[in-house]
Amino acid sequence: MPDRAFIMSPSPRLAVLVLLASSCHGILALDKVSLPRGAPLRPALGSAVSGSRVPRGPVLSAATASALPPSGGASMPSTIANLAKNIVGSGVLALAAGVAAVSSNRAALVPAIVLTVLLGAISAYTFSLIARVGVDVGAPSYYEAWGKAVSERSSVLVSAAITFTTCAAALSYAIIIGDSLASIATLAGAPALLTRPNPWIILTSVLVLFPLSLLRDLSALAFGSVIGNAGTLFTAMFTLLRLADGSYAPGGRFHMAIAEASRPKLNPSDPIVSPGLFVLISMLSTAYVAHYNAPRFYQELAANKDGSSKLPKFNKVVAGGFGLAALFCASIMSGGFLTFGSNAQGLILNNYATTDTLALISRVGIGASIIFAYPINFVALRSGVFGLLNLDRFAHRRDVHVGSTIALMMAFNGLALKVKDLGLVIAIGGAVLGSTIVYILPALMFLFNMRRKAKAGAIFTKGQKLEVLANKALLVMGTALGVLGVYTSLK
Repeated sequence: MPDRAFIMSPSPRLAVLVLLASSCHGILALDKVSLPRGAPLRPALGSAVSGSRVPRGPVLSAATASALPPSGGASMPSTIANLAKNIVGSGVLALAAGVAAVSSNRAALVPAIVLTVLLGAISAYTFSLIARVGVDVGAPSYYEAWGKAVSERSSVLVSAAITFTTCAAALSYAIIIGDSLASIATLAGAPALLTRPNPWIILTSVLVLFPLSLLRDLSALAFGSVIGNAGTLFTAMFTLLRLADGSYAPGGRFHMAIAEASRPKLNPSDPIVSPGLFVLISMLSTAYVAHYNAPRFYQELAANKDGSSKLPKFNKVVAGGFGLAALFCASIMSGGFLTFGSNAQGLILNNYATTDTLALISRVGIGASIIFAYPINFVALRSGVFGLLNLDRFAHRRDVHVGSTIALMMAFNGLALKVKDLGLVIAIGGAVLGSTIVYILPALMFLFNMRRKAKAGAIFTKGQKLEVLANKALLVMGTALGVLGVYTSLK
């Protein structure tokens, strides 16, 4: 009995209230995707065609599925690599602006890197936590684990949070596509009209994104994942190289080639900590989103030959994957901020000169990866909206498929014609969606699962009781960070 009282006596209503208070993250997590060749991507929202009963929820598990592991399961090295790939996306391109929101003092990078490591560690813990709860309740997905641990009725909130993540991703993708192609057109000497982002957003939407988003089998786009990985790796090396060679410092060969508002602005007298820290925290929440795939990574990891639990091995995989992701985040964040200081833009590549050949290569690589990632995210967005509106039974109809694609693309790509600050989009999305998906939902799932065990008569160890306290603190932290992140971003 004491253990039961210690756990808490939450109710599904409390879970709903907490979710609504902090609501929604994870902006650019879906650009880290690969698909098994030949495997069509179908809505996982309940098929009216087959009549089968499928749990209603977004298709993220399908949209982010990597090539199937061998029959014996995936090895630790390959799973670490796949997890790191799944975590690191184009959201890292905004992190330098997050540090710039804190201070223009180079020393501000120290607390920024500490936060990068700390939040990466917390995100790794909650990623593992979701898999643990999934194993306990016998659920193969984030959505189903919530339903079994908390309540089926409140599962719609999980679907909504993940669907809104795809909405924010669609907006961010359109912004990046417009900025990248406009910069490339400027270097190519294109007419003035084509050196602005909006014409490229419109042209790309009509001629490329719309046809690709109509595809029902997206396996042909799997190579976009390779382009994305190569582009991110090249960008990390490029930003550090330009920092080292001083090309953008006063007197450097590209210093006068960029607008004054983009030139380095560093002030050693600035305080290294300010309220802008919450903006960076929100962005870092976005950078580590992969949590909807936690149960899948656990299931695909090869089982131990002696039949023992593979959770210890899984935790090593999680540590490795999130560690590599933190290294990428810190590298690009450091290179961008130490080069441009408080003038680092929301999309750091916009700081670099259009005449810089290496910057051009980065823009081409990132732009191409986003174009191929857009339809994969869009399928998840469209299916998630169908599920939330209870329209998934019409998803197989051609007119509904085409009409919904046009309507949703006009809504989000149209919004990108007005909204240009990628950093703001990522900060607000991270504050809301990231706090929910990365911190609040996993903590609630764990607490409700421990309550279920307590009701079944389980006796908890001192370590388990401490973990319950830690998750209560995590719940409070996630809610507070969500509220403060939105307030600071909009201030």
